[in-house]
Amino acid sequence: MHTKAPPFPPAILQGRHPSPLLEAYFELHQLKHLFRQGWLRVGIPRDTCESVAEHSFFVALLCLFLADGYFPEADATKLVRMALLHDVGEARAGDITPHDGVSREEKLRREREAVEHLFSRLPRGPDYLALWEEYEQGTSFEARLVRQVDRLEMGLQATVYEHQGAGDLSQFFTSVHRALETPELKALLAELETLRPGD
Repeated sequence: MHTKAPPFPPAILQGRHPSPLLEAYFELHQLKHLFRQGWLRVGIPRDTCESVAEHSFFVALLCLFLADGYFPEADATKLVRMALLHDVGEARAGDITPHDGVSREEKLRREREAVEHLFSRLPRGPDYLALWEEYEQGTSFEARLVRQVDRLEMGLQATVYEHQGAGDLSQFFTSVHRALETPELKALLAELETLRPGD
């Protein structure tokens, strides 16, 4: 797994017993350094490659804005919480892509093990785990919406990279098209396509 820096925590926590909140923070800090591996695979330079933390932050922002502007029936707080939690398992499991030769089941097992470990130490851990499971299983409108926004954000980032000279990233747009179900998000994607270089 390619990262900007080695995992934290080093010696700072050895022999100490910090509060679960501090321990969780230092473990999740890895998400700031964990590159989104798919971008590296297509040649995005490390100095401009987004991290998992950056991706999750923008998914959460998009969920907030979409709830307020497009989906008033959605629980905005739930959307944002789910978006912030949806990739936390990658702090331990890594950003596993379809090109890594790991089955969907194995990827899910690794991430579930990671989130169970992380959330087990936090006061509202069971609630966080339930939200993460709901997202993974797509059992609510909010979960299905966050899953779509996760892909839409990838299309937005691909557009940025194309304008920075990355070349044709149509393969990522193909994935976005497959994931989107709601007319509102499909319309946003259609508008986004017009902003790509050459359109």
